[in-house]
Amino acid sequence: MPQKNAWVRYPQTSESPEREPSHEWPSPAAGEDATMLVRRVRPLAGVFAFLILVIIVRLATVQIFAAPPPKRSAAESANLSRGRVVDRSNLLLATDVHLWEVYAAPPQIQTPADVKLITTVAQILGRSDQPLLATLSAHSKLPTVTLAKDATEEQCAAIMALKQTRRVWCAARLGRIYPQGSLAAHLIGFANYEQIGVYGVEESYSPWLRAAGDWSPARLPGEPRPAPQAWKLYLPSPAGRDVALHLDAPLQYAIEQRLAEAIAKYQAEAGTIIVMDPRTGGILALANWPTFDLNAYSEAPKETWVNAAVGQIYEPGSVFKLITMAAALDSGQVTPDKLYRDEGALKVSNREIRNAEHKAYGDITVREALARSVNVVTARICLDMGAETFYRYVRQFGFGKLTEIDLHFEGYGIVKEPGNPNWSYFDQATNSFGQGISVSSLQMISAVAAIANKGVLLQPQVVKELIYNGQLYSLPPRVMGYPIKPETAQALTQMMAYTVDRSAYPRMALGYRIAGKSGTAEVPTDTGYSALDTITSFVGFLPAADPQIVILVKLVKPTTARWAEHVAQPVFGLAAQDAVRILRIQPDDRMP
Repeated sequence: MPQKNAWVRYPQTSESPEREPSHEWPSPAAGEDATMLVRRVRPLAGVFAFLILVIIVRLATVQIFAAPPPKRSAAESANLSRGRVVDRSNLLLATDVHLWEVYAAPPQIQTPADVKLITTVAQILGRSDQPLLATLSAHSKLPTVTLAKDATEEQCAAIMALKQTRRVWCAARLGRIYPQGSLAAHLIGFANYEQIGVYGVEESYSPWLRAAGDWSPARLPGEPRPAPQAWKLYLPSPAGRDVALHLDAPLQYAIEQRLAEAIAKYQAEAGTIIVMDPRTGGILALANWPTFDLNAYSEAPKETWVNAAVGQIYEPGSVFKLITMAAALDSGQVTPDKLYRDEGALKVSNREIRNAEHKAYGDITVREALARSVNVVTARICLDMGAETFYRYVRQFGFGKLTEIDLHFEGYGIVKEPGNPNWSYFDQATNSFGQGISVSSLQMISAVAAIANKGVLLQPQVVKELIYNGQLYSLPPRVMGYPIKPETAQALTQMMAYTVDRSAYPRMALGYRIAGKSGTAEVPTDTGYSALDTITSFVGFLPAADPQIVILVKLVKPTTARWAEHVAQPVFGLAAQDAVRILRIQPDDRMP
């Protein structure tokens, strides 16, 4: 497997604090020997001592005189700023702005005239004076309190015109705003009050976006190219280090709408849609429900900040049959036309496996078994190939480990294998059709993207380009492995196209042949699997003969219907129609 690139951050996750990234962001001091470091540290110690003295004097000054925070120069503000985030077409997604705050010195607010001053300030701010007076009373011993964090520049000018800066004053600070509101919230993440990145690109690329340290262009990938003229509206930022995402904002907006409509129509608890380019691993769109407004993140429940597509795991159900079939085809265990006898039930380790709705299909080919989603035949194929072979392919497709997407808090998934004291052949049989094995939505779409990409598994990527002082540095695709041969991918793609052709919705996007598979997974509980609650999903790619996009749709616990073919698959069709229109993908109805 190729080595990781030194200019891409491969972060730890909250689930594995002991795991060290293979590469860290380049350090300005990288490569210097210990002697040079000692020479640099000695004078720095004196500087730090001086700075500590300055800070003590400054704190004393604030406490005694309640003076306003010092104004920063433009250069100092730039050094504390964050770079901008744009989509693949330079639509602005995140940027810094100057926000105005109002402060007061409680020890200096004592007389009725002082109280009247606060009333005047409240009137300027357009709010009641009672909350401001209550804040001053509750913090009467503090040298400084914040009265307002969202004042306008005009309001601050009016407050400063009162010339009572020992008692009340204004100051500007850098803050983060998101012009598109909730759009792509889980991909972008947010910067908090201290300008620290939390979740999404804001956190995983924070060392790059924060304007600190010396970064040499020699450390960046490939040859730079100047940003297009149209991009100069937003780039470069004062920070000088920005990022452009693979994200297509119009497509993101469309799939967020489709997901919200699906949640309402099927009365689902939650959901995810991902659109990926299988040729690059680029995430073109990713939507989760529920979501939140990046500009009001503190008002949303913290659990909604988590990117469910990346961090939450679930049992995938029958979409995992694609992995079992890939392993069987690639290992030479089966051909698409091989016949199996299905009697509707299979006993394994004294337990019984049955097909959905207790159907029995008699003599059936492997191709037809995938199209009809036959559990019994899939389990027999898996058992026949052997545990070592099956789980080797499961690992090669990336399950049970990180995809190493450039985001934090990724879930590993759960793969119970031989050697685990609780493993049995029954586990292998049920794993073959996606039960008793857990994956993330990102792992599932990445594995199917490898089928679309002729058997090449790529690292999913959110950021497309790093932008250094207006120069664009493209992040190339990174190969994670080769789970199956190209001819296996071709044969499986044909089977997937046949599966869609035999489904209830064979022409989900007119003019485009689609290769895909649905999955309906019962939800595990403490007492077994729920017969009522399901997780429905559909994953596929198009055009089948020349795959350019892969789409995964997952809806959790829909209540108006429970089968993926009638829930997730129609939503996939709507998302596919949006994608081919917005991305301008040419019609192609050829069989692969």
